[in-house]
Amino acid sequence: MATNIKATRLGDILVEKGLISTSQLKVAIAEQKRLRADIDQNDKAAMEVTSIGEILIRLGYINHQQLKRGLGWQMSLRRMTFAMALFAPLMSLGTGAAAQVTSSSSSSKSSTTTSLPLTIQAESYTSMFGVQTEATKDVGGGLNVGYFHEGDWMSYSDTQFVAPLTGNYKVTYRVASNGGGGSFALHEADKSAQYDVVNVPNTGGTQKWIDVERTVSLKAGVHSLGITTLTRGSGYNINWFKVELRGLPLPATIQAEDYTEMSGIQTQPTTDIGGGLNVGYFHENDWLSYSDKVIDIPTTGTYKVTYRVASLAGGGSFAFHEADGSAQYATVSVPKTGDSQKWVDVEKTVTLTAGSHRFGITALARGSYGFNINWFKIESTTATSSSAQSSSAGAVTSSTSSAPSVVTTSSSSSSSSAAAVSSSSAASTSTTTTSDVTTGEAYFKWTPPTARANGEVLNAEDLGGYEIRYKLAGDTKYTYVSTGIGPWDNSFTLNGLANGSYVFEIAAFDKNGFYSKFVNIQAL
Repeated sequence: MATNIKATRLGDILVEKGLISTSQLKVAIAEQKRLRADIDQNDKAAMEVTSIGEILIRLGYINHQQLKRGLGWQMSLRRMTFAMALFAPLMSLGTGAAAQVTSSSSSSKSSTTTSLPLTIQAESYTSMFGVQTEATKDVGGGLNVGYFHEGDWMSYSDTQFVAPLTGNYKVTYRVASNGGGGSFALHEADKSAQYDVVNVPNTGGTQKWIDVERTVSLKAGVHSLGITTLTRGSGYNINWFKVELRGLPLPATIQAEDYTEMSGIQTQPTTDIGGGLNVGYFHENDWLSYSDKVIDIPTTGTYKVTYRVASLAGGGSFAFHEADGSAQYATVSVPKTGDSQKWVDVEKTVTLTAGSHRFGITALARGSYGFNINWFKIESTTATSSSAQSSSAGAVTSSTSSAPSVVTTSSSSSSSSAAAVSSSSAASTSTTTTSDVTTGEAYFKWTPPTARANGEVLNAEDLGGYEIRYKLAGDTKYTYVSTGIGPWDNSFTLNGLANGSYVFEIAAFDKNGFYSKFVNIQAL
């Protein structure tokens, strides 16, 4: 009988157990092949330092503790495979078929991809290390997972779901603990990204269950998750966890032409900053629905909505409402801007309830010559104003202390020492420098922030994105750009600029819409 050699290879075992991904294993194998090309295969020391386990550690894919676990699994599997090979003839005589060795995760499960919301039972893992299951007294019965110790983990790599957009998602964990103090991390099954650290509270008993709700940021696409114990505390149990869409984080800018459905309108190329299309040709009762653009409103309160509009003669108006018509939030009068492509920002304050929202627009009056809409933006009223009329527009509320801190890259000789955000708006304006634009565009590069203005650590998953504002030197009014600059970006090219001398500034904001102060950034 031929044994299953692949099933007992260290790299394949680590992939099966969810410690590394297939792509990471391929990188390690290629590196091993490169290193061993010039060494003596009989040199035991050289062969050991170029083993697949040592290379995986060197590449940062696993640590020594994880390698030790993998070697333990490998030894166990090889013993089992050897034993099965010895007894296969006897088994064949008794059953008429040779025995096969398969992992417990692959023998009964196949990968499935589903949509949200999705509830995952904790005991339905693909693979695990260290944990045990037990009967639960929670509603619905069944099993829960417990007996956690530091480093224990569960992989749900066979349970895949599609995140429809890059944005905020609610994860609810069903937990119990008699004493609290434990914690665990939520991450991709292959550990390529960590999304959350959850502290388990004291619920009063190992079978007294509560929901712990958290908000995480996920990229659009297919995901499969895993959980790893960070601290045991007094011990805890997990029954299930649930993933639901919250929506795009604030501030959220929606391009008018990106509607889900519409009636009566048309699009046309725009000469506004950023180019693209705008929406126009409005008549009374024409409408736009953005039902596939889900916006996450973090708390019930007032929010600022900025509409980018243009109109030759004014007189038009439209309503801003839920896409299904269940609530209307504002009536917006479009002013005369002097031309159908001369753009201004119109701001309105609305009251929104916490939760997911989908918005729509309906024309109420056409006016003399109609009006155009390029985009609209929803943001917290505690964030920096995005349409301030003077260079002092960088003022923020007391929430500034918890906002991200930005570091920019300069093209000047002082670029080796990146400038941190000033603690006062006066200081930031006193160091303002200009950049000359001669090719109609400006390129910027910056270092993503790792701390908030109050010194607290800023995790990458808590960053919402960036906003750049600019003006011609001598002007007082800034133009603001946030569309197309995501939290994972560290550079941006601004197109469609008239040649001249400009002041450019950048701010970072977190997923709750809290802004840093704007700081000067030079075009490279």
